[in-house]
Amino acid sequence: MFNINDKNLISDIQNEFSELVQERKKDFAEYDFEHPLDEEIRTCLNNLLSDGKETIEYSQVAQLDKLWISLINKAIKCLRFFDSREPFLKRSDKTPVAYGIDKLKEYHKRYSAFESLLYGASSYYRDHVFHSVRTWMLGVFCLLKPMEKEKSFFIDQITIDGCSDEVFKSNINFFEKISMWTLIALCHDLGYPLEKSQQILDRTQKMMKEFIPNPSIWNNFGFSGVQDNINEYIIKFISTKMVLKKESVEQSETEEEPYKKNLYLGRVQPKYYLKYTKSLERFDHGIISSVIVYKMLLYFLESDFNLNDDYEYKYEDARQFYVRREILRAMASHTCSDIYNIYLTTFSSILFLCDELQEWGRKSWNELYSGLQPHAVKLSIDKFVPHEVNVKEEINMKQIEEEQIFLDNIKRIFERQYEHYKVIFRDGQYTQAREFNFVKKMEIQLKQTGTTENKLIIEYALKAQEKNYFSINLNSSYQYNNDAFKHKLLKMFEKSEYGKEIQIK
Repeated sequence: MFNINDKNLISDIQNEFSELVQERKKDFAEYDFEHPLDEEIRTCLNNLLSDGKETIEYSQVAQLDKLWISLINKAIKCLRFFDSREPFLKRSDKTPVAYGIDKLKEYHKRYSAFESLLYGASSYYRDHVFHSVRTWMLGVFCLLKPMEKEKSFFIDQITIDGCSDEVFKSNINFFEKISMWTLIALCHDLGYPLEKSQQILDRTQKMMKEFIPNPSIWNNFGFSGVQDNINEYIIKFISTKMVLKKESVEQSETEEEPYKKNLYLGRVQPKYYLKYTKSLERFDHGIISSVIVYKMLLYFLESDFNLNDDYEYKYEDARQFYVRREILRAMASHTCSDIYNIYLTTFSSILFLCDELQEWGRKSWNELYSGLQPHAVKLSIDKFVPHEVNVKEEINMKQIEEEQIFLDNIKRIFERQYEHYKVIFRDGQYTQAREFNFVKKMEIQLKQTGTTENKLIIEYALKAQEKNYFSINLNSSYQYNNDAFKHKLLKMFEKSEYGKEIQIK
């Protein structure tokens, strides 16, 4: 069981993971290139906790903003470096530049300034400026921590969503994958302010009714004209996969591997296209984040993509298409509940889980009133491998006495986590191939008298081939282990579609 917090994650990146990075760097010993886990980044991370603190503090937002932009800058440079169509692998006098990053930096400044308003937009709004860096660190941990007793790593098992061609999976290297994850994790919530702006306008309109009977406030965020055409193009890009048109028959007498002579065609996947279009229509921030990144960064604007069905992609064109598409698809999918996940080894699944698990140190408007502090949540990971994820969360609510708050929190965990996860990991076409299980245990520590233990234990599981369950264990609570409280729980869930899966002990 590994305890997850800022200090432990930074320590691993600085020490244990740096050894793995140096080992993988030997494969490219003749090259000098920047990447998101290089010495400069590790030093910046280490400086965040240089005085022995356990967690990054909100007073360090300027340092974190600098780290955020530096990571993105290095990720783009690294991805461009390994694009064999560019000159950097062949000419040491050329170095890649992350064009458009200044625009993204300015947007991020506006995002950070706007975030204070968002605490009023939703009772459960949680900070996203710090969250993106912590999500990135958690993902690095999951990707690079040795799996069980084997000397293998999750990052080597990463697959391409919807692509069965092993050639592409095996030819996206370690540093490219780390760079892809960096862009995904740090940019996945960039569209959040725009999604929540609608709620702010709705609430403003209701407040205005105190002064004006029928206030008229502009609140239409729909797209039209050129904007709509650009958005449609981006959605088709995210929804496309490569299919083999012609396989090379040349043998190894050439310097290049035969598969590098293959030709591919791009085909839009209609289900993905419709689901992402709906997601944009709902103004989900995942798809908005993808659009923002695509428009602002020249790295994506120069993607090789053609809507003509007869357009032929060479091998490196197709490989680079997948690198860019996976970044955008992961961001778009994390808020699109119509998309379901079959494999844990895709960046879409990694983002979804790391985004959900990153709870430590987060502020919430609602929790300011309930008394729950940012440091009250502790996460530990027992297992994170391609076939199983097993995590534990400890929540300190000892300062809270109101019974209704506990009932509300249990209901919130059921609805906002368990039911949501069931949708993302639901049964569907081809899900018979799903092999991984997700199990989460939550210990809620209650106010206690003397030394007598007082806690609620919630555990839920989403199984690949077995029955799902949501368990509430009251045996360790002298306060709530009674028929009256159990009756209130049953009453609360009696109308739920998944009420039969609830076990109360």
